[in-house]
Amino acid sequence: MKVVIIGNNIAGTFTAQNIRSLNDEVEIEVYTQEKYPYYTRVKLPELISEKVTIDDLIVFNEDWYKNKQINLYLDKKVNKIDPNSKTIQIEGVDSIISYDRLVLALGSTPSIPPIRNAAEMKEKKKGVFTLRNIDDATEIKDYIRKKDVNKAIIIGGGLLGLELANQINNSNLDTTVVEFFPRLLPRQLDEECALMLKDEIENRGIKVVLDAVTEEIIGNGAVTGIKLKGDHKLDADIVLIQAGIKPTIDIAKEANIRTNKGIIVNEFLETSETDIYAVGDCIEYKGQIWGIIPACMEQSKIIAASVLGLKKVDYKGTTPKNTLKIVGLELTSMGVIDPSKEEGGGWDILKKADKKDCCYQKLVLKGSKLKGAILFGDNKALSYVYNKMEEDVDKEELKKLLELYTYVCTNCGMEYDEATIGTLFKDLPLDWKCPNCKGSKEEFKIKNKS
Repeated sequence: MKVVIIGNNIAGTFTAQNIRSLNDEVEIEVYTQEKYPYYTRVKLPELISEKVTIDDLIVFNEDWYKNKQINLYLDKKVNKIDPNSKTIQIEGVDSIISYDRLVLALGSTPSIPPIRNAAEMKEKKKGVFTLRNIDDATEIKDYIRKKDVNKAIIIGGGLLGLELANQINNSNLDTTVVEFFPRLLPRQLDEECALMLKDEIENRGIKVVLDAVTEEIIGNGAVTGIKLKGDHKLDADIVLIQAGIKPTIDIAKEANIRTNKGIIVNEFLETSETDIYAVGDCIEYKGQIWGIIPACMEQSKIIAASVLGLKKVDYKGTTPKNTLKIVGLELTSMGVIDPSKEEGGGWDILKKADKKDCCYQKLVLKGSKLKGAILFGDNKALSYVYNKMEEDVDKEELKKLLELYTYVCTNCGMEYDEATIGTLFKDLPLDWKCPNCKGSKEEFKIKNKS
């Protein structure tokens, strides 16, 4: 059997690896527009600041593919799929390629909001860029050097936008982040943690403008700035747009494969066409698109089994998980982060907010089940949280994990529980009094401290 995979991104590469781990005999071919074997996109901003080289980004070199008996074809753009003849066509090549099973790991492209002049100035390379691959990073780095760029604006305060801003700032540019939402990372952080993150970013010399709608990119021969709604203008020598992703679906759509926002798949990641499957950023399942690394990894295992006819596990969606460094600080966000937006009751929150040390830890429970977490600035609890997500947990064990304590007034016995009140006892003012007996702060002791 011959399996052809279009796309050498994380979804495509790990699909190939998982197919090979399940079957030594199947023939695997991977076709990609990329000029490089599989590399990590997370560190692309560091390529701009020259903290890493292209070789540093590459995860699997060509020897890895040879050892796995995976045939990798670089710099090959597939421009046609024919489900009837079970063939694909490579741009500029007369011969066609046949398959028994086809996997579409088409990935996504950067989404460009409806900003006047944005698409045109990006197309004409007048100082507007998106960052999605190595070539993008190289173009941005060269533009900064050749045009003597001093001021940069990043439109989009998401995970990649903030890391891009950090690396642009590290390149000694005056850097401003412009975010549409009224706070940073609204899908990953609650309001309190988002404010803490904003303060930390600004402490590093990066300006942050929130609740801002960019209406126009200004400039003729080259970009000179942006205009926000309300006629406020910001100067810039380069504008970098990191405003989310758009699933790549054109080639599937042209082949009459069912699409909507993404390529529509069932629980086994099968498309509407027989023997054609889809995985990663390009898919839509039950009306949802993920666009996150954990989803790609989880889907690559399911699709590998499906392709080989081993339909043991069906896809149920992926719990959102993001773990990365932002401005040098560890951030993990997963599951439910704001129970007030969820249906039903029974929610419980354990929270530790230490603004002085830029540490924020929040665990969300429903009943006894761990349903979500935010860990910012301290990742000691990361392993536990990953392993226990969606499982029953002991609340007292969680309090120990977060180093949250209950203080008891030695006068009247009143308890101050850091886990539920949200303010650490040490952060209370020195003249704070016991609400019950008006005893001093010094008269409180940690309960049951061994």
